[in-house]
Amino acid sequence: MKTRIALCLASLLVTSAAFAGNPDRAGNPDRDAGQSPRVIADAHDRGIKVPFIFDGVEFPAGTKLPSYELTYVLTPEDISKGTLHIFTSLDVAKVFMDRNKPKNTATDAQGHHAVTLDTCSWTEEYSWFNTAVGCGNSGVLTLYPFGAYSNLDFGGWNNTISCVKAACIGYYTVIYSCRNFQMTVDGSCGDPAALYIPGGFIITDLNQYGFNNRTSSIDFE
Repeated sequence: MKTRIALCLASLLVTSAAFAGNPDRAGNPDRDAGQSPRVIADAHDRGIKVPFIFDGVEFPAGTKLPSYELTYVLTPEDISKGTLHIFTSLDVAKVFMDRNKPKNTATDAQGHHAVTLDTCSWTEEYSWFNTAVGCGNSGVLTLYPFGAYSNLDFGGWNNTISCVKAACIGYYTVIYSCRNFQMTVDGSCGDPAALYIPGGFIITDLNQYGFNNRTSSIDFE
Protein backbone atom coordinates (compact mmCIF):
# COMPACT_ATOMS: atom_id res chain seq x y z
CA MET A 1 0.00 0.00 0.00
CA LYS A 2 2.83 2.40 0.91
CA THR A 3 4.47 1.74 -2.45
CA ARG A 4 1.18 2.41 -4.29
CA ILE A 5 0.61 5.69 -2.44
CA ALA A 6 4.20 6.80 -3.09
CA LEU A 7 3.76 6.11 -6.79
CA CYS A 8 0.46 8.00 -6.81
CA LEU A 9 2.09 11.00 -5.13
CA ALA A 10 4.96 11.01 -7.59
CA SER A 11 2.56 10.82 -10.52
CA LEU A 12 0.43 13.63 -9.13
CA LEU A 13 3.41 15.90 -8.66
CA VAL A 14 4.43 15.42 -12.29
CA THR A 15 0.90 16.04 -13.58
CA SER A 16 0.38 19.07 -11.34
CA ALA A 17 3.70 20.62 -12.31
CA ALA A 18 2.80 20.38 -15.98
CA PHE A 19 -0.34 22.47 -15.44
CA ALA A 20 0.80 24.87 -12.73
CA GLY A 21 1.84 27.38 -15.36
CA ASN A 22 -1.68 27.62 -16.79
CA PRO A 23 -3.99 29.18 -14.16
CA ASP A 24 -7.04 28.84 -16.44
CA ARG A 25 -7.01 25.07 -16.52
CA ALA A 26 -6.05 22.25 -14.16
CA GLY A 27 -6.01 18.64 -15.26
CA ASN A 28 -4.54 15.85 -17.31
CA PRO A 29 -4.69 16.21 -21.11
CA ASP A 30 -4.34 12.44 -21.65
CA ARG A 31 -7.56 11.76 -19.75
CA ASP A 32 -9.36 14.54 -21.66
CA ALA A 33 -8.27 13.23 -25.06
CA GLY A 34 -11.07 12.37 -27.47
CA GLN A 35 -13.56 14.84 -26.03
CA SER A 36 -14.70 17.80 -28.07
CA PRO A 37 -13.54 21.26 -26.90
CA ARG A 38 -17.16 22.17 -26.09
CA VAL A 39 -17.71 19.05 -23.97
CA ILE A 40 -14.47 19.67 -22.10
CA ALA A 41 -15.28 23.34 -21.53
CA ASP A 42 -18.73 22.53 -20.18
CA ALA A 43 -17.55 19.70 -17.96
CA HIS A 44 -14.65 21.66 -16.49
CA ASP A 45 -16.78 24.56 -15.29
CA ARG A 46 -17.44 23.20 -11.80
CA GLY A 47 -18.03 26.57 -10.16
CA ILE A 48 -15.39 26.50 -7.40
CA LYS A 49 -15.59 29.98 -5.84
CA VAL A 50 -12.62 29.70 -3.48
CA PRO A 51 -8.90 29.20 -4.17
CA PHE A 52 -8.07 25.49 -4.17
CA ILE A 53 -5.11 23.13 -3.99
CA PHE A 54 -5.40 20.60 -6.80
CA ASP A 55 -3.10 17.58 -6.33
CA GLY A 56 -0.72 19.73 -4.32
CA VAL A 57 -0.69 22.82 -6.60
CA GLU A 58 -2.51 26.05 -5.75
CA PHE A 59 -5.00 27.52 -8.23
CA PRO A 60 -7.21 30.62 -8.06
CA ALA A 61 -10.98 30.44 -7.70
CA GLY A 62 -12.75 29.74 -10.98
CA THR A 63 -9.96 27.66 -12.52
CA LYS A 64 -11.46 24.98 -14.77
CA LEU A 65 -11.23 21.40 -13.56
CA PRO A 66 -10.96 18.09 -15.45
CA SER A 67 -14.12 16.20 -16.32
CA TYR A 68 -13.29 12.96 -14.53
CA GLU A 69 -14.06 11.95 -10.95
CA LEU A 70 -12.63 14.17 -8.21
CA THR A 71 -12.50 14.06 -4.41
CA TYR A 72 -12.97 17.38 -2.61
CA VAL A 73 -11.66 17.61 0.96
CA LEU A 74 -12.23 20.34 3.54
CA THR A 75 -9.94 20.57 6.55
CA PRO A 76 -10.51 22.84 9.56
CA GLU A 77 -7.78 25.09 8.14
CA ASP A 78 -9.49 25.19 4.72
CA ILE A 79 -12.74 26.26 6.35
CA SER A 80 -11.08 29.05 8.33
CA LYS A 81 -9.01 30.28 5.35
CA GLY A 82 -11.65 29.89 2.64
CA THR A 83 -9.79 27.26 0.59
CA LEU A 84 -10.38 23.68 -0.63
CA HIS A 85 -8.27 20.62 -1.43
CA ILE A 86 -9.08 18.54 -4.53
CA PHE A 87 -7.57 15.17 -5.47
CA THR A 88 -7.65 12.87 -8.48
CA SER A 89 -6.53 9.90 -6.35
CA LEU A 90 -8.83 8.74 -3.55
CA ASP A 91 -5.94 6.83 -1.94
CA VAL A 92 -3.89 10.03 -1.67
CA ALA A 93 -6.95 11.98 -0.48
CA LYS A 94 -7.47 9.47 2.36
CA VAL A 95 -3.86 9.79 3.50
CA PHE A 96 -4.24 13.59 3.47
CA MET A 97 -7.52 13.44 5.41
CA ASP A 98 -6.12 11.16 8.09
CA ARG A 99 -3.25 13.56 8.64
CA ASN A 100 -5.34 16.72 8.78
CA LYS A 101 -8.58 16.03 10.66
CA PRO A 102 -8.79 16.88 14.40
CA LYS A 103 -7.12 14.25 16.56
CA ASN A 104 -8.26 14.82 20.13
CA THR A 105 -8.55 11.28 21.48
CA ALA A 106 -7.14 7.83 21.01
CA THR A 107 -8.24 5.87 17.96
CA ASP A 108 -11.20 3.53 18.08
CA ALA A 109 -11.24 -0.10 16.90
CA GLN A 110 -11.44 1.05 13.27
CA GLY A 111 -8.46 3.41 13.65
CA HIS A 112 -10.55 6.61 13.62
CA HIS A 113 -10.05 9.53 16.00
CA ALA A 114 -13.04 10.91 17.85
CA VAL A 115 -13.49 14.67 18.13
CA THR A 116 -14.29 16.59 21.29
CA LEU A 117 -17.01 19.18 21.77
CA ASP A 118 -14.52 22.04 22.05
CA THR A 119 -13.58 21.56 18.36
CA CYS A 120 -17.19 21.36 17.10
CA SER A 121 -19.31 24.30 15.97
CA TRP A 122 -22.13 21.76 15.53
CA THR A 123 -22.09 19.64 18.68
CA GLU A 124 -24.76 17.07 17.81
CA GLU A 125 -23.77 13.50 16.95
CA TYR A 126 -25.83 13.50 13.75
CA SER A 127 -25.49 15.40 10.49
CA TRP A 128 -28.09 18.00 9.47
CA PHE A 129 -28.95 19.20 5.97
CA ASN A 130 -30.98 22.14 4.69
CA THR A 131 -32.06 23.37 1.25
CA ALA A 132 -31.31 27.06 1.93
CA VAL A 133 -28.01 28.92 1.77
CA GLY A 134 -27.63 30.09 5.35
CA CYS A 135 -29.52 27.03 6.66
CA GLY A 136 -32.80 28.90 7.16
CA ASN A 137 -35.48 26.69 5.58
CA SER A 138 -37.91 24.96 7.91
CA GLY A 139 -37.60 21.46 6.44
CA VAL A 140 -34.44 19.55 7.39
CA LEU A 141 -32.89 16.16 6.71
CA THR A 142 -30.84 14.34 9.35
CA LEU A 143 -28.50 11.35 9.26
CA TYR A 144 -27.19 9.45 12.29
CA PRO A 145 -24.01 7.37 12.38
CA PHE A 146 -23.57 5.00 10.75
CA GLY A 147 -26.47 5.24 8.43
CA ALA A 148 -26.31 6.35 4.81
CA TYR A 149 -28.56 7.60 2.04
CA SER A 150 -27.71 5.71 -1.13
CA ASN A 151 -30.02 8.10 -2.96
CA LEU A 152 -32.11 11.14 -2.08
CA ASP A 153 -35.03 10.26 -4.33
CA PHE A 154 -37.57 10.98 -1.62
CA GLY A 155 -39.32 14.09 -0.34
CA GLY A 156 -37.82 16.25 -3.06
CA TRP A 157 -34.32 16.10 -1.53
CA ASN A 158 -32.27 15.06 -4.56
CA ASN A 159 -30.01 17.90 -5.77
CA THR A 160 -31.44 20.41 -3.28
CA ILE A 161 -28.95 20.62 -0.38
CA SER A 162 -27.23 23.98 0.22
CA CYS A 163 -26.17 23.75 3.88
CA VAL A 164 -24.51 20.96 5.92
CA LYS A 165 -23.85 20.61 9.63
CA ALA A 166 -21.48 17.66 10.02
CA ALA A 167 -21.94 15.31 12.98
CA CYS A 168 -19.49 15.93 15.83
CA ILE A 169 -17.81 12.54 15.50
CA GLY A 170 -14.46 11.30 14.27
CA TYR A 171 -15.72 10.63 10.74
CA TYR A 172 -16.27 12.83 7.73
CA THR A 173 -19.77 13.56 6.49
CA VAL A 174 -19.47 12.86 2.76
CA ILE A 175 -21.86 14.18 0.13
CA TYR A 176 -21.77 12.68 -3.37
CA SER A 177 -22.92 14.26 -6.61
CA CYS A 178 -24.21 10.89 -7.90
CA ARG A 179 -26.51 8.25 -6.45
CA ASN A 180 -25.11 5.14 -4.74
CA PHE A 181 -21.84 6.91 -3.87
CA GLN A 182 -20.75 6.43 -7.47
CA MET A 183 -17.40 7.87 -8.54
CA THR A 184 -17.18 6.69 -12.16
CA VAL A 185 -18.65 8.23 -15.30
CA ASP A 186 -21.41 6.35 -17.07
CA GLY A 187 -24.94 6.92 -18.35
CA SER A 188 -26.33 7.41 -14.83
CA CYS A 189 -23.46 9.52 -13.45
CA GLY A 190 -22.01 12.18 -15.72
CA ASP A 191 -20.12 14.41 -13.25
CA PRO A 192 -18.96 12.34 -10.24
CA ALA A 193 -17.49 14.07 -7.21
CA ALA A 194 -17.50 13.74 -3.43
CA LEU A 195 -17.07 16.45 -0.78
CA TYR A 196 -15.64 15.39 2.61
CA ILE A 197 -16.66 17.65 5.53
CA PRO A 198 -14.87 17.21 8.88
CA GLY A 199 -16.89 16.41 12.00
CA GLY A 200 -18.47 19.30 13.89
CA PHE A 201 -18.16 21.91 11.13
CA ILE A 202 -20.98 23.90 9.54
CA ILE A 203 -20.97 24.72 5.83
CA THR A 204 -23.64 27.35 5.30
CA ASP A 205 -23.12 27.79 1.55
CA LEU A 206 -22.12 24.89 -0.68
CA ASN A 207 -21.88 27.30 -3.64
CA GLN A 208 -18.35 28.08 -2.44
CA TYR A 209 -17.25 24.54 -3.27
CA GLY A 210 -19.28 23.96 -6.44
CA PHE A 211 -21.63 21.63 -4.55
CA ASN A 212 -24.84 23.61 -4.15
CA ASN A 213 -27.95 21.62 -5.20
CA ARG A 214 -25.65 18.77 -6.24
CA THR A 215 -26.04 16.07 -3.55
CA SER A 216 -27.57 12.71 -4.52
CA SER A 217 -26.18 10.38 -1.81
CA ILE A 218 -24.64 10.81 1.66
CA ASP A 219 -22.38 8.65 3.85
CA PHE A 220 -20.06 8.71 6.86
CA GLU A 221 -16.45 7.76 6.15
